[in-house]
Amino acid sequence: MMISREKFMKVVSFAEDLGCKVVYDSTKKISFNTKMYITVPYQFSLENTYALAHEIGHVIDYVNGELNHDKWLHDWSYRVNAETSAWVHAYKLLEKLEIPLHHWQTHVNDKLANYFILPEVI
Repeated sequence: MMISREKFMKVVSFAEDLGCKVVYDSTKKISFNTKMYITVPYQFSLENTYALAHEIGHVIDYVNGELNHDKWLHDWSYRVNAETSAWVHAYKLLEKLEIPLHHWQTHVNDKLANYFILPEVI
C-alpha cells in the first residue's frame, strides 16, 4: 500500500529534527547507525514508512541514552528489548503524524518473529 510523498517526508523530517540524516539507498539494508544516519529506500510504501519509523525509534532511544549499540550487537536478549522499544516509539510517531496503521500489526509481527527463532533470545 502506498502513501503520499508528503506523508513520507513528514516522517523523514521527524528524523532530521532529532539530528539524524536520512540517506536514500535501496541497495543497502534499512538501518540506523550511531553516526546518526538512517539508510532507507526512497519509496512511499507503508512498509517502508513503518521501517523508517522503526529506525527513528532506535534514534530516539540512542539520543536518550537508552540504546547501548555494543550490547545490541552482541546480546540477543538485549536486542529483542531494544527492537520492541523501537517499535513502540514508531507506533506513537506514526499515530502522531497520522500515517495509516492498517498493516501495522502484520508488519511488526513479521519483523519481531525473526528474533524469536534464535535460541540465543530465550
